[in-house]
Amino acid sequence: MIQAFTRKEYELLYSALKSYRAYMTREDEVISEKILDKVFYPSFDALQSKSPFFDKDELEQAVEDAEEALRMEGTN
Repeated sequence: MIQAFTRKEYELLYSALKSYRAYMTREDEVISEKILDKVFYPSFDALQSKSPFFDKDELEQAVEDAEEALRMEGTN
């Protein structure tokens, strides 16, 4: 079982895999996406399990994080 990652740990892993993508085969890219999913979703689920609802600050932070991830995807 993968332990929950902090946002900073996830971003480091994401950046490392993204930087290495130039050397990956298509199969490697699929595997790297699966790795990121395995890391992200348990961490996200653990955050949600603390409370059935986001409070306003958590919701705003989640939206900001998602928008930042989209911006990062668009610049590369």
